[in-house]
Amino acid sequence: MFKALLLISFLLPAVAWAQGDALRGKVVAVVRCGPCHHLKSNYLKVGPGLKGVYGKAPTIQGVPFDLWDDASLNAWLINPRKIKPNTRMLLPYMTERDRKDIIAWLKHDALRLPSVDSR
Repeated sequence: MFKALLLISFLLPAVAWAQGDALRGKVVAVVRCGPCHHLKSNYLKVGPGLKGVYGKAPTIQGVPFDLWDDASLNAWLINPRKIKPNTRMLLPYMTERDRKDIIAWLKHDALRLPSVDSR
């Protein structure tokens, strides 16, 4: 029993990291996305607002995704110009962890889960 609990205690952080940390994602989004995107609304800034974007169809013409999900957001955050060559979006390199955390926050926001601020 002790070995099982010990194993679980080591695996839980890895599972959480694999899915992303919404609280950390909010902080990363404020720093990385906030200068060009509204995070709490859908109003246009330099780019479109990101409020509730997860699970919705892209509003950007020429983006080949049916909806913004984990895979499409990850591909976009890796290299938006590979997805849409003439996009205005310039994005410096972003780590896998940052991408997963931003996606977790976008998903959390779109699903209207309890506030990540209350943790």
